[in-house]
Parts: sequence; structure tokens; C-alpha cells
Amino acid sequence: MKKRYRSLCAGLMLLLSAGCTKDFLEKEPIGRVSKEVLLQDMDGARAALAGAYNRMSYYYSREFLMYPDIASDDVRLKMTGNSSDAQLVLFNEHNFQSNPDDDELAVGHIWLNIFEALDNVNNLINAIPRLKELEPTFVQELEAIRGQALIMRALCHYDLSRAYAQHYTFTADAQHWGAPILLKTPGPDDQVRRATMKDTYAQIIKDLEEGASVLQNGPVLSPFEASHYSAWALLSRVYLYMEDWEKAKAYADKVIEAPVYMLTDSANYKAMYLEQQPGAEVIWQLYNRDYSASTVAAVYSTPSFRAYASEQLWGLYDPADVRGTVFGESGGKHYSLKYGKAEDLQDDQWPIDPKVVRLSEVILNRAEAAWHLGQQALAAADLKRIRERAMPSAAPVEEELTGEQLYQAINVERRKELAFEGHRLFDVTRRKEDLVRGEGCAAAVCFLEYPNVRFILPIPSLELDANKAMQPNPVIN
Repeated sequence: MKKRYRSLCAGLMLLLSAGCTKDFLEKEPIGRVSKEVLLQDMDGARAALAGAYNRMSYYYSREFLMYPDIASDDVRLKMTGNSSDAQLVLFNEHNFQSNPDDDELAVGHIWLNIFEALDNVNNLINAIPRLKELEPTFVQELEAIRGQALIMRALCHYDLSRAYAQHYTFTADAQHWGAPILLKTPGPDDQVRRATMKDTYAQIIKDLEEGASVLQNGPVLSPFEASHYSAWALLSRVYLYMEDWEKAKAYADKVIEAPVYMLTDSANYKAMYLEQQPGAEVIWQLYNRDYSASTVAAVYSTPSFRAYASEQLWGLYDPADVRGTVFGESGGKHYSLKYGKAEDLQDDQWPIDPKVVRLSEVILNRAEAAWHLGQQALAAADLKRIRERAMPSAAPVEEELTGEQLYQAINVERRKELAFEGHRLFDVTRRKEDLVRGEGCAAAVCFLEYPNVRFILPIPSLELDANKAMQPNPVIN
């Protein structure tokens, strides 16, 4: 009899790291230990939190982060036309040929990696009440750990729904299938169903709001840790996806108006990615020094890159745009350096550090929401703020954009600013746009009309075989 697929299995193991701060996150995991043994005291709780961050970083630095860009119009894959092409990372996703049997490829890996992270987070959250009894003098710290874990749990459910379900407004009442909602690790015989997208987002919002409430009165310790600002920034994005423009703007306001973050200046923009220190605008990023062939760094940011900017994307950048400095060039192809490193750093110092959310995105969230609310002056001011950081040496743009031109300019700026950071396909689909790869496209699919079943990944067959309650996605013919 088949065992439950590991993604939804009883997660009796927590990744053990040495603690929860950046210094501890720099150390390699030292083993695995059962949750009953680990979660007995504060040392165990701190180690479990670091382990949870480690698993989040693992799935963010691999296929999940690459999928929305490689499956979009922003990225081309290096292909030579021979059988080895099929071994390229996300080859099937680039060609919209993913199928449920791709358990050992991105379809299975993204599902499995997110659920492993979710297992760790849930085990930690559910251990907090008992730990408060065992460690009454550390109740405040335990609450801070719980707040961070709630934000991580929200992000896991959000990312699952983005990859494996149609966007929130795909149906008028969001009653289409979303993600399974797991608030505890299921047992081996539990049958887990998917929630509707409406219920999935309700849980995401609940966790983000509760996490923010728990953390709001504490210090923001590090951009490598989730904070109430992280939660508010993500809520601005979540509500943007829901087309709840009022709330998207309100949460963006809370982040933008706080005296905590500022746009990284133009002179340090490139260093924000290639150096070890995050920029002034980074609200939350994940710590990762695990450079290997399967990471986003190897695929995007080395001279042997396997994916590069499409002509369509590269053509959007003005020669004076500082964002153009975060690209390398080889043979006429422009590859992203957002996961590269400065020449004086060793490989074990490689700052892959995927960014979960930056202030620049939040400003663009507000610009888009403000436009939909008819607040065109605010939308234009936010757009100008991003443009001026990108091109401080260029002559000022005198035109005053309004109406549809302003909306399209915001969309283009978002595309340029967030390229190679895991947004593009999700932005295309939530806006209900066709995917047009245009001239130079060498993929099997160069155009997809919205709506389309190919815009989401299939549920892995191992999950479907082991969990009969799991609803599949439509199969691509």
C-alpha cells in the first residue's frame, strides 16, 4: 500500500539549526531531530525557528522563485535543440508542458518543498502553548517566534495558491480551488482537500494580520526575519491580487509612511544584490549561502547562466537606468546578476538571499491601487519616485501621464523593477492579460490567451495517488 506523499506526511522531523538570528543562520544545519525532542526548551524553539527559515530559504532559492519568470515573457532558456534541453531547469514550465507525472521536476519539487517548510512552521506554532508553560520567563520571546512563524505560514499558503491555483479573481466569487489549508501536520491516514481560493486567502490574511499584531510592539531586528512590516507589505500585495484597492493602499501606506525603510540609493542599487548587506529598502529577505547547480544563482547569475532576459524585457531599460547594471552580458544575451556576487567574495559567501518583499514593490502596489481608486496624482507621484531612483542622471520626464497611459506606465515600471524576483507570470494572470512572448521566442508556446489552464501547475501525481481527497487541476492536452 502506498505511503502518503512526503509533502503531506506526518512531519515528525524539524531541521535543526543553531538559532534564529542572522549569525546563526550563517551556520550549516547540524542534523535532524524529532519535534518531541527538539521543542522542549528555548534552545529548541530558537533552533526550530532557524530551521523554519532555512526551509523557506530552500524553496525560495530554487524552482519556486524561478517559475513565475521562466514561464513568462521576461525570460528565455538557453536551448540548443538537442535532447539535453529537457534537462534544463523548468524546461517543461517554460514550454507550458508540465504534467502531473513530473514528480521529480519542478511540479513535484515546488509542492514538496513548500509543504516541508509548512510542516516545520506548523510544528513550531503548535508547540508554543506548551513551551510557554515550560518556559514562563520567555513568554514574550515565544510570542515573537509565533508571530514570525504565522507570517511564514501565510507565505507558504500564498505561494502554493499562486503556483497551483488560478488567481483570486479568476471566478467572481473566488470559489475555484485554491490550496490545502494546513494548520497542523496531518497524520498518515488523513485525507486533505483543497480549500476554495476565497477560504485560502482568508487564512493567509488571518495569519498575516495576527503575525503583525503579535510583532507590532517589538523591535525590527533584521531584514532576515519576518516583522510586522513584512506582514503589512505582503498584505498590500495580497489585497492587490484580490483587487481590494482600498486595503491594498492602506497596508502600503503603513509601510511607506513608517520611518523605517527608504529606497536604496542609485549608487548602492547593484550592491543590494551582489554584496552581503541588504539594501535600505529590503523589508524581508531570506538568508542563503547554499550555492549549487540547482539554485537560482546558478541558473540566472553566473557566466554559464541557463536563463536570460528576453529581448522584450531588455528593450524596456533605458541605457541610463541603474537597473541595467544588475545584468551581465555574454554573446548578446543579458543575464540577471540579482543572485550573483561581487568578485572579492568567495563561493561560501555567495549572497543569494532571495528578496521576499522590498519597499519598491510596496510603492508600486500603492501606485496601482491608487490608480484604480481614481487617485491619479498619488499614482503618478509613486511612479515618479521609482523612476527617479532608477535614472537619477537622466533628464526629467516632463509628460504628465494620466488615464490608461499612467496605468500602463505603472505596469511597465513594475516589470522592470521586479524582474527575476518571481512576479511576472502572476502579474500577467491577475490582470487577465494574454501572454505574448513576441519576436525571438524559441519555446514550444509563444502565445497564451487568457484564461488558460496552462497558467497553473498540475497537482503532482504522487500526491493525487496517495491522497484521494485532493482535487486535481485540469490536465493539459
